[in-house]
Amino acid sequence: MQPEQSNAVPTYNDVAVDRHSTEPYHLHLPANTSGRDFFLGDPHGRLDSVLLALGEAGFEPQTDRVICVGDLVDRGPNSFELLKLTRQPWFFAVRGNHEAMLLEVTDHFSLVHWLMNGGTWFLDLGGEAALDTYALAMNLPCAITLDTKDGQKVGICHAEWPGSDWSDVEIALGDEALLKQMLWGRNIFKENKGIHDQTAILTVHGHSTIDKPLKIGSALFIDTGCVYGGPLTLLELEDAINWAPGS
Repeated sequence: MQPEQSNAVPTYNDVAVDRHSTEPYHLHLPANTSGRDFFLGDPHGRLDSVLLALGEAGFEPQTDRVICVGDLVDRGPNSFELLKLTRQPWFFAVRGNHEAMLLEVTDHFSLVHWLMNGGTWFLDLGGEAALDTYALAMNLPCAITLDTKDGQKVGICHAEWPGSDWSDVEIALGDEALLKQMLWGRNIFKENKGIHDQTAILTVHGHSTIDKPLKIGSALFIDTGCVYGGPLTLLELEDAINWAPGS
């Protein structure tokens, strides 16, 4: 049940990983044959909400896995602690636009932009913790492909999948415009015009805050705004696949 990665990227949630690069990459997770897989909406520093949701689901870390749609950080009180959760062998996450803002701070303008969007927690970290934060954010893939037990594929990226064939995901990661859509896009959500992907039975996303999970075509959006007082969505894989379109 170990993850496979393209281009010989080291094991992503291993404490020893140090990629030394902010370049996007794709993680492939084989099917979980011994437990359950869950999708987690944007937690935004709310570690308390994550732990509560896992407890209510009867989560078993020895056999179950969590795949988060990104935005672990900013706005809530426990951003660093949530990033450190990615070192657990059962917790996976894609890079969200808030992790991207963290990694893209290069000047005063980009710093102010991030701070205005919830990044002020970073200013309270010590030197070693700040470096650790940056390393943890670099280790997050921009896309995850999850195999199911029956041989199907589920694609996960933060904002939306701009393509029609998930098998092209690595090509998309190398295209600046498509990568921006995967991190920041809201076209599918705003236009409510979904497509049915040729390869993935489902794609799962956060970023766009909604009252309850919403399926448009083969895309499922699960950011229910826990940092704004809404619930934190934790959906088991089978429930996500079977989620009714338009609801």
